[in-house]
Amino acid sequence: MKWSEQTWERANPIYNQILKLPFNQELSNGNLNKEKFKFYMAQDAYYLGEFGKALSTISGRLNDLDQVLAFSQFASGAIVVERALHEGYFKTLGIPEEVQPSPTCLLYTNYLLSQAAFSNVEVAVAAVLPCFWIYKKVGDHIYSQQEAENLNPYKNWIDTYAGEDFANSVNQAINVADDLAAKASDSLKAQMHDAFEMATKLEWMFWDSAYKQEKWAI
Repeated sequence: MKWSEQTWERANPIYNQILKLPFNQELSNGNLNKEKFKFYMAQDAYYLGEFGKALSTISGRLNDLDQVLAFSQFASGAIVVERALHEGYFKTLGIPEEVQPSPTCLLYTNYLLSQAAFSNVEVAVAAVLPCFWIYKKVGDHIYSQQEAENLNPYKNWIDTYAGEDFANSVNQAINVADDLAAKASDSLKAQMHDAFEMATKLEWMFWDSAYKQEKWAI
């Protein structure tokens, strides 16, 4: 069994809880409160900027040139999407250009940046993988629940993460993780599993915090 298959098996219970979150349930139904979606979009834009930095750091630490190129393209793609959010959703929804990260968003992005810079590169790749894979799985699940006559106001978001281009990036990222894991020691593979699981938990927290429109308590 590949490392990715093993790690997904371990994280699958968390993924199932992500699907049950009110944010994703209401997003799928099209009745998610607009203010909650605005909050999510703002936090996601901040997240993508930091995520792009983490991916760029990982790219510079990889040895295989195909992997270097892949992560370099992932990084530029994250920044392109971040800019597109500002030009599209930010203007449409009236979101301020300056975004202050929520506690959960700051925790998640700092975790990824730390892993990208200081952990073994195999662990760093495992840590950023849930953002690809979980988003794809959630996007596919929500897309499958849509009906042709249902004019979901969040259709553009749903279509983006259920699209073919994003699927190709996800598969590339999974393949890089599997290639690195194939040459890693059992101890290192275990660290990769732990990093993937932690980031999956942070994915849960990110959606949950958006629904709650999380603020700093102090």
